[in-house]
Amino acid sequence: MRKFSALIALFAPLLWITWGWQPVPTADSHAQVRVEDLTPGVAAAERTALGPFRLDRLWRLSADHRRFGGYSALVPLDSGELLAISDRNAWIRIAEPLRPGRTRWPIGRLIARRGSKGLDFGFDVEAAVRDSTDGSLWLGLEKEWHVARIGPQPARLRFTGIRALRTWPENGGAEAMTRLNDGRWVLLCESCDSGGAHIGLAFAGRPGQSAMQRFAIILPAGFDPVDMAPLPDGRVLILTRKLELFPPRFVSRIVLADMARLDASRPLATRELARIEGASVRENYEGMAIRADGRSRVTVWLIADANDTAFQETRLMQLSLDPAALP
Repeated sequence: MRKFSALIALFAPLLWITWGWQPVPTADSHAQVRVEDLTPGVAAAERTALGPFRLDRLWRLSADHRRFGGYSALVPLDSGELLAISDRNAWIRIAEPLRPGRTRWPIGRLIARRGSKGLDFGFDVEAAVRDSTDGSLWLGLEKEWHVARIGPQPARLRFTGIRALRTWPENGGAEAMTRLNDGRWVLLCESCDSGGAHIGLAFAGRPGQSAMQRFAIILPAGFDPVDMAPLPDGRVLILTRKLELFPPRFVSRIVLADMARLDASRPLATRELARIEGASVRENYEGMAIRADGRSRVTVWLIADANDTAFQETRLMQLSLDPAALP
């Protein structure tokens, strides 16, 4: 009962949400997850390609639960756990530290909208950010020109329209989103490419509720942004991804961006830090979370979307970084 009460307290924003002020319960349960440690099989060359990052652990996760998998966003919780959110509008709470074997993690649906035909759970969540100022959870949605906010008290769901998203491709959406340390918010489009640069939106405050600035950002050629998160020094790590067709596989790179240098008149340059391309490490990584231990150590988590295919896996990569080693 004590554990259940703690779960309710932590996930109150996710258990009851509203659209048109009508309460909507979110069904939740537990998934039996198998955790496998793949770290010993990672070659030295693949570790070297990570640049300033050290590979701490590489896990393979699997479960038979129908809501498991498809993870596209990752949020660090104050409890020390990770909240993984899928492109099928579901969540799972990952307990740290991970150990090989089987474990039970809470799992459930995330948001719903009440329409003329009843409840609509058909949201493709691609980005998630927890606002540290009030504990609310913000979601970037594919095929939507809105962002969603789940408020902490009272736990209500709100959609905020961003007109600039109407001109983005249908599958563009707010693929990557973050709140900067100075209070600004940044959204990046996955497939909006303009003259070799990707398109982004910077907001003075909360997205859709404050002054907006359009900008362009230069990423590695052929790579699209899939997630981003701020470092303690205010700069941002951006996770990028590329689909190679022959043979079909995903490869990833992590780049560094300084949003303090944002200038609407010219594209923002980034600096490549890491490549995740070797056979034992590559996967379709879409979600990234950063947890800082002061300014001397940063833990970076990456989670992969297996896309419900037999040749892909749900993987969770744990990296560590000394910010002093960054350029």
